[in-house]
Amino acid sequence: IHKRIKVLSGGERTRLAVARMLLRPSNTLLLDEPTNHLDIDSTNVLLEALADYGGTLIFVSHDRYFVDHLATNIIEVGNGNTVMYPGTYEEFRWSKAQQLEQASPSKRKPNKASPTTNRPDKPNRSANHKRDQIESRRLKRLIEARQKRVTELEKRIADCENNVHALEVEMSQPDFYVDKAAAEDTIKRHQALMWKVGDLMNQWEALESETVNEPNSIKGTAKA
Repeated sequence: IHKRIKVLSGGERTRLAVARMLLRPSNTLLLDEPTNHLDIDSTNVLLEALADYGGTLIFVSHDRYFVDHLATNIIEVGNGNTVMYPGTYEEFRWSKAQQLEQASPSKRKPNKASPTTNRPDKPNRSANHKRDQIESRRLKRLIEARQKRVTELEKRIADCENNVHALEVEMSQPDFYVDKAAAEDTIKRHQALMWKVGDLMNQWEALESETVNEPNSIKGTAKA
């Protein structure tokens, strides 16, 4: 605890930076290879902390384990363009494989000796079914993540409002202004909490609006 930063190892510095970052209130985190220098236990601790993070998380990582467990959207950058794929990294890989398969010409040669018949295309039906399953899981996961975020926001709003009430009780005491420095500090904390409640309420209303306006097909998927 009492070590100077300059004597810390690379992994210790990374863990310290992540701890400081998570303790600072913010609605967006940008991470570049966050698991570098971390051992397995530290990576799992980081995953748990980031999974509980309530804001937007944007990260670059070559750690497949980290990406598979955390990413809910994949951004592909190439040829001067960026494309966002909703879903996990595994679903992104499957989607890319399907694109390549559809883009490549068929290598099979027609058998002239065999008469052509209108047989059902089982591989296509199987691929469509697989695609529908992935889309269903993706939508369900998005809705579950949104509901989790709503619940987290409601808890944070309630906690902040309780703190606001406690400060207001303190501010209503007759001797509140006896210690001017302490009074000013309390007033500043009260104002900061009021701003925070307003910001959290805006986030909650935006999420509730998305839930109300989402298509019925998506709502139905979430119940499956």
